[in-house]
Formats: sequence, structure tokens, C-alpha cells
Amino acid sequence: MSLKGKVVLVTGSSKGIGFEIAREFAENKNSNVILCSRSIGQCDSAVKRIKGSTFSFEVDVADDSSVEKFIKKISDKFDRVDVLVNNSGYPYDSLLWNKKPHEVTISELERVLSVDLLGSVRLSRAIIPLMLRSKATYNGDSPADLHKPIANPLNNKIEDTTHVSNSLKKNYPKLRGGVIITISSTPAISGQPGGFPYSIAKAGNIALTKCIAKEYGQYNIRAYSLALGNISTKATINSLPESMIIKAAKESPMNRWGDPIEVAKVATSIAEEDFSFANGNTIVIDGGTIIL
Repeated sequence: MSLKGKVVLVTGSSKGIGFEIAREFAENKNSNVILCSRSIGQCDSAVKRIKGSTFSFEVDVADDSSVEKFIKKISDKFDRVDVLVNNSGYPYDSLLWNKKPHEVTISELERVLSVDLLGSVRLSRAIIPLMLRSKATYNGDSPADLHKPIANPLNNKIEDTTHVSNSLKKNYPKLRGGVIITISSTPAISGQPGGFPYSIAKAGNIALTKCIAKEYGQYNIRAYSLALGNISTKATINSLPESMIIKAAKESPMNRWGDPIEVAKVATSIAEEDFSFANGNTIVIDGGTIIL
């Protein structure tokens, strides 16, 4: 799908990676972008720094009631969401990060999971019904027919693959669907010393992505997770001593940190129709540190 005029929701988008993703959709893809975070003031400020069609909302992804009210507001205003980017994350806590798994309390683990994993689950569960009810072309069928099995038009062996492609296009319903992108991390794939609660949560986001792809691919809903390596947000750089910044850069074969805009470019690219038959994938953005 062309992203022009599409409704894009980016959580945790008042700053950092989320802000760059929101700006890329608004300024370079001409999308209608919903920015949201726990601070409406920060969101209002972020909207003013982006050229394009942007909207500011307040939501706490760790709170069921807050999410419910937020979804009601955006569904009343837009009626649909074409792209969801689950970007909200628990703030970096050096003391918690450096605890070994047996030292992390259940309460500490739950706090991280409530934002990094359950926040993604809450938003995805709320947005998927909007994607399912979006107006679309059903080739003469009613929306109720979406829940009926789709007959395979290929009854016999067909040598001409062009005919196969055209047959599929004619017989399968054309659904609006949508795209759900969830931010994960490379430790969710490889593991690492430290950051136990974060790694658990981000690994859950990868599983969430796969489940969405398997369950809702038939409705033209695609899902992806982005496993990020060292990305140079202001918050991350300011929280580390110079020695660790240099060491982290050398972890990548490219000998540098990634830039948030590089994450944003990937996010907007996979939301395009060019990736229409890729689904459920985890895309690693770490300069080649982890190669699958």
C-alpha cells in the first residue's frame, strides 16, 4: 500500500526512536501520524517539530483503562489504523539492568513486562479489530464471509505461473488489513549478560509478532519485529560513560552505533506494499553484530 494518507500510530513517539519513526512516516511518506506517550506535553512539543499531518494523544500503555480510553478517542476520530508501531519501552535503569536473573524481583520483572511486552499486547489487541473492520473490497462478498475458508482456485497442475498469479489475485479477497511493527532487541535473540527483564520482554515481542502473522495473515494483516542493536538515542548515550560508548561501537563490524533514522527508514519501508508477501519476520538492525 502507498502510505500517503494512511493512519499510522506510533507509541512512545515523543522522543528517541519513536519520534524519528513518526517523523519519517509524516514527512517522507505523507501519512497521518498519531504520536502518543504518557506525557501529553512532550507529545504536543514533538508534533510541533514534525512537518506534516500529526496528532498528539496521551496514553499509558501499561494501564488497561488508559489504553481503552485512548483507543476510543482515536477510533472516533479516524475510524481505522493502517499501521501500528509498538515502540513504548520501560526507561533504562542501570541498577536493574546489572542485576543477575536470580537477583531480579518478580515485582521488578512485572514492571518491565507491563510496558515492554504487555504494552505491545494491549495496543495490538485493541488495534487489530480496527484493521479487521476497515472498509475493503471483498469481491462481492460480505464482511461476514471473511471468516469462511477461502477456496483454492488451483484444482489442477498449471504450468503457466503467470496464470497462477492472476488466478490467485482474482479469487482471493482484497482486504485492507494493516501492518503491525513491534520494537524488539538483539539480546532477545542471542541473550547477553545483564538486562534480564528487558531481554525477556523483547523476546516476547518477537513471539507476539509471529502469532499475529499466523493468526491474521489471512486478513492481510502483516507483522514484523525489529531487533535493534546499539542505537544512539540521546537518552542512551547520556546514560553511558564514554568508555562504554566506544566499546559498544566496536561490537558491530561497522564499528559504529546505529542512528534512529536508520531504524525509521526500515520501519517505513516494511510498511509499504513492496513487502506484501513478507510476514512474521524479525529484522535485525545492528550493523551485522548478529547474523541469522
